[in-house]
Parts: sequence; C-alpha cells; structure tokens
Amino acid sequence: MKKKIGIVLLVIVALIAFRWINGKFGEFMRAKMMGAMMTPKVKLSQVGEIEYKNEIEAPGRVVAKYSVDLVARVDGYLLEKKFNEGDYVKKGQLLFVIEPQQYLIALNKAQADLATAKAQAIKASKDFARSKELVAKDYIAKSTYDDTLAQRDVANANVKAATAALNDARRNYNYTRITSPIDGRIGMLNVTQGNYVSTQSGALARVVSTNPIYVTYNVDSKQFANLRDSEIIPKNKGEQPISVEVTLPDGTKYEHKGVEDFWDNQISQTTGTIALRATFANPDNRLIPGDFVKVKVYSNKIQKKVVIPQDYVLQDSTGRYVYVVDKDSVARKKYVKISNEYQKFWVVTDGLNVGDEFISEGLVKVIADKPVVVLKDDELIKLKDKK
Repeated sequence: MKKKIGIVLLVIVALIAFRWINGKFGEFMRAKMMGAMMTPKVKLSQVGEIEYKNEIEAPGRVVAKYSVDLVARVDGYLLEKKFNEGDYVKKGQLLFVIEPQQYLIALNKAQADLATAKAQAIKASKDFARSKELVAKDYIAKSTYDDTLAQRDVANANVKAATAALNDARRNYNYTRITSPIDGRIGMLNVTQGNYVSTQSGALARVVSTNPIYVTYNVDSKQFANLRDSEIIPKNKGEQPISVEVTLPDGTKYEHKGVEDFWDNQISQTTGTIALRATFANPDNRLIPGDFVKVKVYSNKIQKKVVIPQDYVLQDSTGRYVYVVDKDSVARKKYVKISNEYQKFWVVTDGLNVGDEFISEGLVKVIADKPVVVLKDDELIKLKDKK
C-alpha cells in the first residue's frame, strides 16, 4: 500500500515539475518570439556617386534692359497722342505732339536772321577787299582800312551767332515732336491731351524694352565663393558664357536659357550679398519687368559627387544624419554634411563615402542604438507579400 502511495506522489510531483518547466520555457520562447517580432526589419542601400553640373538657385527679378521716361523738353499744350496705352512701339516712332506754332515762328525768324547776317557778311567782305587795294596805294587812311577789317570780322561773327540761333530754334521745334528712343512697350499715359506741359511736368509716359531682357538676383558671399570654386563664375569675362535658367511664377520653366553677363565688384555691407545679372531672349514677352522668378545658375564643368536620396536623410538638433547598421546589427546615427540639393538628392561633402550602406526601408520603426534585423532582397519581398 505504501509503495502505491509513493508511486502516486512521485507521479504528481513529476507532473507539477513538468508543468512548471514547460511554463517557464513557454514564457521564454514567447518572449524570444515577441522580441524578434518587435525588432524592426530594415533594408540597406549603398551610397552612390553621380556626375552633375553644380548649380545654385536664388530668387530673381525681371528688369527691363532699357527704361525711358518720355518728358517734355519744351513748354506748350499737348496737342496729340499717337499711340494706345500698352502698345509695342519702335525706335523713332512719333508718340506726342506739343503745340509747335511758337517754335515754328522762332525757327522762321532764325532762318531770316541768318540770311541777313550772311548778306551783311558778304558786303563787309567786299568792302574790306576794296579798302585793302586802296590803302596799298595810299588812297585811303589806314584807320579806314582798319574799320572795314573790323566790320568784316563782326559780320562773320554775326553769321556764326545766327547759325547757332537757327540750330537752337530748330532743336526746340523738333522737341515739339516726341518720339520713342527705343524699341519697347509703352505704359500708362500720365498726362492727357490738352494739358499744358513743360520741362517740369515729369514723365508723360514710360517705354521699357522687352527683348532682350535682364534678370537680376543676389547671392551671399558663401554662395558666390561656391560659384567661383565650381567655375560657374569664370575667373575672366572672356571665358565660356555661363548658362542661366529661370522658373516662372506659375512653376513653368522658361524655354530660353540666359547668359550671365555681369556680377558686381563688391559685397554689399548692408545685406552681405553680391548682385548678378543675366540676359535672356524674350521674343514672346513672357518675362515681364518687375516680375519675380526663380533663377538657377549651373556650371559648365561636370563633377563627380557623393549623393544620397533626400527621403533617407533625417535631422535633429545636432544636424542631418542617416541610420547605419554596425557589426552587432545595431542602428546608429551617422551625421553628414550637406552642400546643396540636386534633383531628389542631397550632395554629401562629409560623413559618407561611395559604397557605404545606410537604412533605406523600415526607417519609421528604427530607434537609435537599438537592434534591427537586416533583410535581404528576397526576404523583403516575402515580407511585403504577407502584408
């Protein structure tokens, strides 16, 4: 009997021990499985290198190459306007007529005065010639000869004075007809017909040239140094022209490329920037003076640069970084230095080299200094299929 009881007790103890061991092992396995499930699964990609032309973007403004205020250069009533506001006008085209009568009268008088002066000069010259012959024969006094000489010189001077007066009268008369000094587009009329205008009246209207046209922009000293180092800005003006592109306010790319033709000779002490300018063809007048555009200046020299897609670069208070995986399969922050943006990439100047690996998928669940599971391409495909 005692033997049977001992066997029963032994079986009971064995069952209890088995259940306890099985429970602990189950907890261990479940914890291990949960840990494996919670460890982020990631994919690695390699840092690449591309050939590209270095470029810099900056806000710019469209500026007319020529902008001329049309002003009255003589006084009088504004009789005629020979254009419609907003018209495209040609150089030399008649635009305004100021009342010309008084200036025409002055011109006619000046012409008559010149004719009189010339006639008097001819007579004085003849008188002098006769007196010169007579004084040589002692038929007249030397003083009489001197008088005719002086009269001749005065008459010739009067001719010059009358000629100058005629030129002045003709100039004033011509000023009654105001023409366009350039090809361009005329703006709003500031003074209407019938008003009295003078040299103090200000601009009657303004003409601005539209083709070619300027785009001006500014870069800071660091950007300008980058332009010079990248040979975007040549050392000498005679070198290969610099290509410039602009994007219009609606986001469309302007179809004509410009040429950089000017950069200032100093950095502004107020803004810390330097002014640059490019000239663009504008046959369809899409570039309007005063409009704001985005300017892109790029080098003619092809360079090799280390790049990484922008989506994989994160940022904290220390700076920009990517996640890399060390030999222990732990995610680590790798801080990088970025020089500029190129298409969908960041150009990396320090921190990464070509061929270095970084985490490119699974970033959302990655925690710095925590383990990760690196998937191979086929494992990644299976994981996506399960989802």
